Amino acid sequence: MLVRWPGKFHQQQLALWVLWSFLPAGEDVVEKAVNAVLMRHNGFGDHVLIRRELVNMGLLTRTRDCSLYRRVEKRPPPEARELIRLVSSWRRIA
Repeated sequence: MLVRWPGKFHQQQLALWVLWSFLPAGEDVVEKAVNAVLMRHNGFGDHVLIRRELVNMGLLTRTRDCSLYRRVEKRPPPEARELIRLVSSWRRIA
């Protein structure tokens, strides 16, 4: 769980990649479902900031009326892939 929004841009990007990995691939998702995923994985209570930054970073698209979202399939950079792998392994243990 992300307990605070990182101050450094590079750390923010890594955090966004991990949060991106929790979103379903290849399907349209209603805003409420995206919010639920993001709220489940952040402990600082600002899922709107995360959702907006995922869109700004090009990891998430949305319809003009913001009713549907879709994860953009991209290959995470090596450092993000490793972090996603580590977080995934922690989730299996918990």
